[in-house]
Formats: sequence, C-alpha cells, structure tokens
Amino acid sequence: MGRLAKIFMVSVILIVLVLIGLSLFVHLYLTEDRLKALVIPQAEKALNRTVQIGRIDVGLFSGITVRDFQVKEPDGKTNFASVKKFVLRYELLPLFRKRIVVSKVRLESPYIQVIRDKTGHFNFETLAVLAAPKRPARGAKRPRAAAAPLAITVHQVRIDRAQIVFHDALKEIPDTDIDADLNVGLELGRNLKSLRYHGDLHFVARAIYGRLRPHISGRGKFDQDHLLYTADIDLERELAHISGEIKDYRKVPDIRLDATSDSIHLDHLLELVAGLPETSQRRTPQKSMGVSRPIAPGAALPPGLKAAGEIKIGQIFYKGLVAKDFLLQYGLDRGILSVRDLSTGIADGHVASKLRIDLNRPGLAYNGQLDADSIEIETILASLAPDISTMISGTLGSHLTFSGMGTKWPGLRNNLSVEGTYGIHNGQIRNTPVVMVISKLLGLKELNNLSVKDLDGSLDIKKGKVYLKASMHSKEIRAEVRGDVGLGGRLDLPVDLYLSPELSKKLQRSSSIARYLANREGETELQLKLTGTLAHPYPVLNTAGIERQLKETIHRKATEVLEKALTGRTKKGTREIEKDVIKGLIKGIFGQ
Repeated sequence: MGRLAKIFMVSVILIVLVLIGLSLFVHLYLTEDRLKALVIPQAEKALNRTVQIGRIDVGLFSGITVRDFQVKEPDGKTNFASVKKFVLRYELLPLFRKRIVVSKVRLESPYIQVIRDKTGHFNFETLAVLAAPKRPARGAKRPRAAAAPLAITVHQVRIDRAQIVFHDALKEIPDTDIDADLNVGLELGRNLKSLRYHGDLHFVARAIYGRLRPHISGRGKFDQDHLLYTADIDLERELAHISGEIKDYRKVPDIRLDATSDSIHLDHLLELVAGLPETSQRRTPQKSMGVSRPIAPGAALPPGLKAAGEIKIGQIFYKGLVAKDFLLQYGLDRGILSVRDLSTGIADGHVASKLRIDLNRPGLAYNGQLDADSIEIETILASLAPDISTMISGTLGSHLTFSGMGTKWPGLRNNLSVEGTYGIHNGQIRNTPVVMVISKLLGLKELNNLSVKDLDGSLDIKKGKVYLKASMHSKEIRAEVRGDVGLGGRLDLPVDLYLSPELSKKLQRSSSIARYLANREGETELQLKLTGTLAHPYPVLNTAGIERQLKETIHRKATEVLEKALTGRTKKGTREIEKDVIKGLIKGIFGQ
C-alpha cells in the first residue's frame, strides 16, 4: 500500500471516529430532558406564557425534531399557538467554512389563535417579546446591532397545513379561519440588511361577519421586493377574481389590484351589507396646541402609498336594471384617488364618468364629470323610482361637471356644485303634478299627456339650489322655463307657455279673454309662475304679463280695424300717410 493511500485511510478513520464521537455526544449529552430544561424556561420567559413540548429528538445526521410544541393562553388551558411537528435538517461540511446551511425546516400543522376581548385588547399583547425595549439612559450610547458570527442559508422552509384563527368579541372585525401552505428559501449574511428570500404561498380563508360568509382561496409568489398574487372570492354565490402585485411592500408599497367578475347581483350584496353588525366609531383626534382637529381620511394611508388597477364586470344586476360591460380604471398617488375611466352600458344607452377625490382633505374633496348618451328614462325609473316610472319617458342625454366636499347633509348641500346640459327627445310627460295643475288651471285635459319632441336645457346647482333653463317642443305646446328649484323641492319657476292653434281655439271657447292672447301664428301665449313644491306645485298667472299682452293685442287689432275703415279706398300714397297718423293716434290712446 502506498504512502498516499495510507494517509487517506487514516483520514477516513479519523473522520469516522470524530463522527461517532459527535454522535455519541449528541445522544448522551443532548438528551430530551436536558434539551427541554434548556428550551422551555427560555421560551416561557420570552413569551410570558406556559410552554409545553411533547418530545425532542436530536441526531447528528437527522437533525432536530420537536413534536407537540404548545404555547398556552394566560389561563394555562387553551392553546395560543402550537406546532404538531417541527423538523430542522442541516449540513455539516459548511460549518468548517463558517457557514450554516440548513437544508430544510418544516413545520407541520402550526396553529395560532388571535382573540380580541370586549375591552378591545388582543391576546398577543401580553407577550413579553412585544414589550417596548427600555430606553438607554440619557447620554448613553445605543449599542450597535452585532453582526452574526456565521452566514446563514436556509434552502427550504416549508409550512404545511397552517391554521390561523381570529375571533373578535366586539364583532367589529370578521371572525376568520385561514388554512395555508408556505414554502420559503432564504439567505442571511452577517446582518439583516443582507437578507434575501423567495417563496410561494397557497391559502384558503373563511370569514363570518354578520350575514356575510366569504370564502377566499388564493396563491402568491414573493421575494424581498415583490409580491405577486391571485385570489378567487365566493361571497354567497357572488364570484370574483382578483390579481396583481405589490412592489417594495416593506417600505413604500406600490400596489396593482385588478378585479374581474362575470356578474354581480348588487341587490343581494346590499342586502348582505345591511345585515352587518353595527360598529363603534373609535377615532383618535389629532391635537395641536390644545386644539382637536378631525383626521383626514387619507391620514391613515401609509406615506407614499401608490395603487392602480381596473375592475371589469360583465353584468351588474340591480332592481331589475342591468348594467353591461362595467369598467373602472383607478389610481392612487399622494392621497389623490383618480378614476380615469368609469363606463357602462345601461338602459339601451351608455354612461361614462371621470372622478378625482382628495383623501388628504377632511370631508373628502372631489370633482369630475358625467356623460350620459341615449339612456331610456322609463327603464331607469322603473327600477329606481317605480312610483313615477309611468310619468316620464324618452331618450336622455347629458353632460355634467361637478365638484364638492363632504358626504353628509347639510355640508354636501352647501358645497355641491354642478353645471351642465341635458336633453330629452321623443318622449312623453304623463300626469305629472306640474302638468296636471296647469291643465286644471286652463281646463285643458290634453295637457295631461304631452308628446315631447325635444326638451333641452341647462342646470346650475349652487348652495342648495338648482337653477334651470329649459325649452320644450311638443305637438300641443311650446314652453320656456327659467328659474330655480331648491334641493328640497321648493319651486320658483316662471314659465312661458305657447298653446297650439288647436288648443288655443278650445281655450277661447271657455275664456273670451283668451282670444286676445293669441299671436300672429294663432298660438296662445300664457305667462305663469310655478311655486310650492315638486310634489305639490301651485301655478300663478302673471297678471302683469297678461295685461301687457292684452294691451299689445288690442293695439294691433285696433290698428288693423281703423286702418281698414279709414284708408281702405284711398290711393296708395295717401293711405300710407293716413296710416302713420292713425298709428300715432292709437299710441296716444293706449299709452304706447
């Protein structure tokens, strides 16, 4: 046998002897009782809870296995956390290069129960490891975090059948039960800054919140910089899919969240939401110089938070109304929520909107625009206001811009501002309170059912009032409206009515004075003012306007009669001269 072979054999024998010695040391010294005596007191001190361990096995090559690890609640009976089996496998050779390489860490059936009691405190708040560290004495230097003596690499951390249970005695947060499987690989150098990790997660969550019973299943992939996720949500037969990613989630999150669904029954969801338990409003006012200030909604957002995404829904059902191809594209940056596009097809037409909400300002400040095209009014009213659905029909188009602040009355009333135009075409107005009182006033039943060819106008809402302009054309009448309506329904609307020649003749048969209100086209012009409310309008004739009309009509008629009587047979030149004289005489008589 050569010298080299002898050296090799001796080395192998020495390694074997060392491994045998280490194995004997592990089995004879690191006994189960000794390990429990080392681990349990330290764990109980760190957690401030009773800790129990069923069994510990240690092997030089098999690693460490801990079974039935339990952390008790303060009552010492129920479990706060538990692990059925914990396994750690490591590699020996990297230790000689000052590296710890853990080939596998496995947790089987870990369990955590989080409870909030009726006073609002969580059961984990009494854990000693969560206690605030003692501040160093004034002037003392804070100790620097020591670097780890060895670099650590963990090839795989596997968590199987983890269960997290949450219960809230105040019923403000849903009771939740989560099952999850997790795989993680990580590498830690000499300090936490060098930490690198990656992994994947699968989970199923079930929650109970009032009548809501959501079921969520999803998965994700992550590393130290990104998180990719997808999830399917089942909320009482309402199905949706969400997906996206979160960049830089450890520092300044940048979130992408997209949601899709084939159909949503909004009636059903609102019914479920109505059954949610009432929650108490716990708000801590911000204080500055002894003065309480309301917290802006955006104040709770993480600084620098960004978000963007889109929501697509094939059909939304609400009270018999169907909205198709719903699309919402949004973005959040610096506390400003922007809806770049909100559109849907509804009632044989189309609605589109843009919106901007400033979450940094108390009360929510917002502005935007809304466009509607070819909307069938009767279809909308049949779902949203069935009591008046038979009163108005036609095709609606509008363009509105709006701004405001607040969501509650009366702040909303005082700050809401809306401007825009609207139009209703090829419709009908049937038995509305306004046309019925005018019909009764004039004794014309035909006005109770008007066929509207065009109704165009503009509106301007400011400080609780709607300033209206409208022009209506139908076979029966023409109308010009200019006035205001309070948001509570109070009316102050001057109206100029022009009755068709047919209706004018009928009105003249019941009122002899009506013949003096007809214009050259045979239309009867009436000036009135609508007061009262939308539900109970009260029409008042404009007597000053009628007096002026009578005066003008009599003036014109008298001119025509006198001109015919006095100048009917004169020569053309003389007739014109006499005509001017007669007009001057009549002007003097009627004060015109």
